[in-house]
Amino acid sequence: MLGSRLLRRSSDRVGKAVPKAAGDPVFSRGGNIHMFANKERAWENHTEDRWHGLKRFKEFMGRVMGESGVRYYMLGTLAMIAFAGSRLWALQQDLTATHGLLGDKKKVYKSRLTVVFDIDETIVSYGDKAFRMKAGMIPRPHLAELLDYLCTIDAEVVLWSAASDRYTKQVLQVIDPSGQRVSSSISRSNDWFTKDHYYEKNAHWLKRDMNNTLIIENRALAVRNCNANAVLVEDFIRGEYMDDGQDHPLNDNALRVIKDIVKDLETSGTPVPEYLADAKRRNPNIKEIPCHVAIRQLPEEIARGVYYFIGDKYKSTGH
Repeated sequence: MLGSRLLRRSSDRVGKAVPKAAGDPVFSRGGNIHMFANKERAWENHTEDRWHGLKRFKEFMGRVMGESGVRYYMLGTLAMIAFAGSRLWALQQDLTATHGLLGDKKKVYKSRLTVVFDIDETIVSYGDKAFRMKAGMIPRPHLAELLDYLCTIDAEVVLWSAASDRYTKQVLQVIDPSGQRVSSSISRSNDWFTKDHYYEKNAHWLKRDMNNTLIIENRALAVRNCNANAVLVEDFIRGEYMDDGQDHPLNDNALRVIKDIVKDLETSGTPVPEYLADAKRRNPNIKEIPCHVAIRQLPEEIARGVYYFIGDKYKSTGH
């Protein structure tokens, strides 16, 4: 009885079924079907107020925070999160101060040397314009030869760039696809980058023995506080940026000279600052210029000593 009664009500609600003729849809019905069970009340609580949900949430939070226990719990939780965050930040700063930007060496290297390279216009030429043109990345001549030699003597090789981490990884995919030539890389971060043209790459921040650290750069301003360990090279610029369509500089042998310098340091065991300062013993291609002459916007008391460079980047005033 109950089952037949329910079936009758169901059939009354959806309408009577109509006998199917040949070719009619199988699921066609003879009456209309309402979308809502009670369509008279479907729009009962409708509102045009776009902030209705936010107001209701505000009312709810007001009721919750009105309870003193909940209020103390929420404030205590926020205080604990803030304290834990400050402790983690302080721990990170302590680790950076103790172990430097690189941290400990990844392994025991056979060579004593740590050789640091800038990326843009030092070992490759790419830049924003090339990125927009979807042009390929151009490694500097003799880069593969230099990296292979550093790999042979098992020296620590570091890339240090003011570019993003994504860009640095793209460079690594081009110059070191196997991951065997370059030991570590440093990209733009708040730990050292000052977000202006006056940022520097101070080799002391790496926490490596300065007697064994050599940094290769094209910007004198970037190495103003570790100039005794730096060798400046000419800007390497791809041909698309030059009027003659040729890469600059022409007949570029800068990285081959760097290879000879590294070879001298490796075989002689001479500390890097001592080797660069000794005009009689160092590579004959190394020239020098006073810091305040190379960077005229810095006073002499800030930019002390000399810059060592190869090529025609500056007019030499020394040996």
